Amino acid sequence: MGDVSFNVMLLSGPLMILVALGFVLGWKKISGAGLRWFLAGAATWAVGVGLKVLVSRLLNPPMLEGLQVSLPLVPYLVVSSTYVGLMTGVFEIGVTLAMAWKWQSWARDANRAVAVGIGAGAFEAVLLGAASLIGTLSYASAGAPLAWLVGPVERITATLCHTSSRTLVLLTVAKRGWSFFWYGFLLVTAMDGIAGLIHLSGILEKVSMWWIQLGLTPFALVSVLIIIWCVRHWPVDTGEETDKSATAASTDEAEGLAEA
Repeated sequence: MGDVSFNVMLLSGPLMILVALGFVLGWKKISGAGLRWFLAGAATWAVGVGLKVLVSRLLNPPMLEGLQVSLPLVPYLVVSSTYVGLMTGVFEIGVTLAMAWKWQSWARDANRAVAVGIGAGAFEAVLLGAASLIGTLSYASAGAPLAWLVGPVERITATLCHTSSRTLVLLTVAKRGWSFFWYGFLLVTAMDGIAGLIHLSGILEKVSMWWIQLGLTPFALVSVLIIIWCVRHWPVDTGEETDKSATAASTDEAEGLAEA
């Protein structure tokens, strides 16, 4: 029986990877977005998470230990989980904004923007799926019914949040409306803050992972609504203006060479 349970748990990692591929291939088929936009999203994730991990290794131990010593339990959990969420918002969403501002063609249309967001979430899902496959993550949900499905379901929620938050960031670039950035920032900060609270409080060891996933479901639902709203309200003239600017620059350069 133990062998059967172990073999079933081995499904979790591949299913997480399939979730990633499903998002990428599904959006590629729907929108026709090129693979490079998904890779751009993966790059934002790699840079943002890499910086977050580097800074977290330096700051987290003294910060969390100091808070634990100086604050009662409830304030400690609130402040610490907020800190954890802010680290994700600052680095993952901040890096996305910086890269999108540098390469503004990412925000030319909604299809590209959503692809960038999916690329980030899918890249994370593939890495976690691979890690789960070799047994480094599956223990966390081993006590839950249908534990092998927890990881894939969690990745669906996470990928939707990656997509919606980064789409909002790219909408910031497209519309020059800073409120969109802060909506994306708050979404990611809140979700990772709750995840931090779950880990720091020890709830993970006391409650079925399915209850935790149910609690995170509103983030997935809100993310779907955000993505739909962004696609419907994307400025249609962004790409046209970019093309006109590029054409005008080329024309001016050609005229200058002709005069010379």
